[in-house]
Amino acid sequence: MVRAAFFDLDKTILDTSSNVALSGPFIEAGLMNRRTALTSVLVQLPYLLAGADESRMEQMAQALGRMGRGWNAAFLEATVEDALERTIQPVCYAQALARIEQHKRAGDIIVIASASVEQVVRPIAQMLGADEVLASRAAVDEDGCFTGEITHFNQAQGKADACEALARARGWDLSDCSAYSDSVSDAPLLRLVGHPYAVNPDRGLREMAQREGWPTLTFTSTVRVLPREVPTPAKVAVPFIAGVAVGAAACALLRR
Repeated sequence: MVRAAFFDLDKTILDTSSNVALSGPFIEAGLMNRRTALTSVLVQLPYLLAGADESRMEQMAQALGRMGRGWNAAFLEATVEDALERTIQPVCYAQALARIEQHKRAGDIIVIASASVEQVVRPIAQMLGADEVLASRAAVDEDGCFTGEITHFNQAQGKADACEALARARGWDLSDCSAYSDSVSDAPLLRLVGHPYAVNPDRGLREMAQREGWPTLTFTSTVRVLPREVPTPAKVAVPFIAGVAVGAAACALLRR
């Protein structure tokens, strides 16, 4: 029987928020100024410090949509790829990579399910050898720039619904599937599967895992991701806030 393993990205596979890790290279490249970088960190600071419940994640989605308005999606993806080897690959949890390999050896389908937009989730999923990608979707205009509207926010119940729909389409029995996350906002997904795992959980998820009897995993060490024979761009993705900041520079340049 085919099974799937659903993995969150930030603070589950990576030991930090990707936009924080990438802010330095983007400043060096002239793609975002220090004020923009600071704003992006402040938007995600509550999540970095204490995790985020569903209400806080919805507020974050609205803020990210506003910040991304007018930023070019294609330029976002291309620019992110250039900085990944130095900034993102070294911050992957060795234990997360081992879990992914364990599932692959067992014949399981690997699904990266992230709140980041699809333009920036696809590369990291390819790098990790994932089979499926579920991500947030942001509307773009006729010039390929973000309009500021998040048409699907792949977090909390939205992520759970997307995973359930994918499982139904593929014929997977969710009671046989696994899911990994650090945040209580992913409780709806963790409740869907038969094998939920709380990874370095925030306080809310830690308490929930204790009540539900879910295993709690502690990931601590990081290791550079070994290269795979995958098509370019097969590197790593960043969350929406870092990405859309890059896209802003693109649209600004294109419209001069």
